[in-house]
Amino acid sequence: MPYGILLQESHVHKRLATVVATASAAALTGGLLTLAAAPSHAASSKFADDFNGDGFRDHAVSAPGTVVGGHGAAGAVVITYGSARGLQSAKTQVVTQSSSGVPGASEKDDYFGAVTAAGDYNSDGFADLAVGAPHEDTTAGLGSGENSGAVTVLWGGSGGLSGGTALEIPALDYPAGFGKVLTGGDFDGDGRHDLAVGQSGDNYVFFYRGGTAKTSQLGGRNGFEVTSMTTSSTGIESLASGDVNGDGTDDLVVGGDNNDTQDYFKQALYLSPLEPARRTYAGDVSHGATAAVGDVDGDGYADIVTGHPRDPRSWMPGTSLGGNVTLTYGASSGRDTSRPPVTISQDTAGIPGASEAEDFFGSAVALDDIDGDNRADLAVGAPAESIGSAEGTGAVTVIPGSAGGLATASAYGYNQDSAGVPGAAETADYFGVALALKDTNGDGKADLAIGASGENGDGALWSLKGRAPKLTTTGAVSFGAATIGLPTSGYPDFGSSIAR
Repeated sequence: MPYGILLQESHVHKRLATVVATASAAALTGGLLTLAAAPSHAASSKFADDFNGDGFRDHAVSAPGTVVGGHGAAGAVVITYGSARGLQSAKTQVVTQSSSGVPGASEKDDYFGAVTAAGDYNSDGFADLAVGAPHEDTTAGLGSGENSGAVTVLWGGSGGLSGGTALEIPALDYPAGFGKVLTGGDFDGDGRHDLAVGQSGDNYVFFYRGGTAKTSQLGGRNGFEVTSMTTSSTGIESLASGDVNGDGTDDLVVGGDNNDTQDYFKQALYLSPLEPARRTYAGDVSHGATAAVGDVDGDGYADIVTGHPRDPRSWMPGTSLGGNVTLTYGASSGRDTSRPPVTISQDTAGIPGASEAEDFFGSAVALDDIDGDNRADLAVGAPAESIGSAEGTGAVTVIPGSAGGLATASAYGYNQDSAGVPGAAETADYFGVALALKDTNGDGKADLAIGASGENGDGALWSLKGRAPKLTTTGAVSFGAATIGLPTSGYPDFGSSIAR
């Protein structure tokens, strides 16, 4: 059984458990931090996700259901290293809690690697990786307990990721699911990469400041309660970061789930969230399980896209209209209140396909510049989209950015039956359950990574290269769990989440 809660009791929804549970985890927008002028200190990595310092950006791909040492769903994370040729199956690294130097031990149902967030957390010039194990049982500290969760930072170096440090868990009122969601960013404007951590039992976000040592608190820890969510929330469900108001400090978008209304709360925007004296609640954006931040219209302010895969806001079987995404524009004050948010579904003119019950359009969203026009383009996953008679096959839609916002008339899409895309559309593949946009071959255009956690029962990853005017399937790359040496017993769920 894949990681996460069961959405429904049908076969399709059992295999789609990762859509809401892990695809909502967001990471650094575009991976290249916007840094303010900073005091003298050790240099941070140019890219927040270049783990071996070779100048190419890398992917961290989750495989939380991986069997390790006979322990089911102990979990793993797979690093796919960038190169002049982009992603290659031969340039990968598998890390588990049984890897040398990694704290803890591989145990049943830890789900190590369910979510990840990249950043140079010790400012040594190599990107590091924070890895969540939201079902880890801990026995020491104020936040300990069964399924209390844990976060480990794996350290980058010239040879890639090596060794790690377990982060100190703060005191928690409800110790459950610490590390369920992660994101990185420069949240205080000092030029270092910081880490934000959420957990499923509390409405708190905890911050670990970037530092210069491999310590359990990094450069120090604090946090705050997300007061825009009521006590009926089950905890933090999504985090995304980027510089929405253009002041050189990354801002934070926080989402949660409301048991009372069976809906996601409207996601809340906090400016300069790490500094209590500067922290500003800048209002809510749309309801949603996922979020991404990037400058869609090229005006210098990052915009926010939220994904609502189970619109119209109900868990009940058969009630979903298929899902949607909403664009909220950024401004110097945070949200641009002079321009109304724009909601897009598969029934919007120009968008491929049609809104159908339980497509889960918006389960994954990613923003970056695919065509080199200095505007962020949007990729949207609909992992339960049916192709022909095959249910839960999945599809991805790309909507270009433009001076006027998202150019829906120019949207295009892919599934595994699209020309040039490796593989074939099959039931319960869940193509598009996870997405990431980043330039992995150094040509200045973002490439699209696509996860399909159900492919052949084990999961797989695709990469389509960025190009003007659109992505190309020429030279498309795809590889599955077995190709890179992951055990394929059980459900590895390879590709269930990708750090962005």
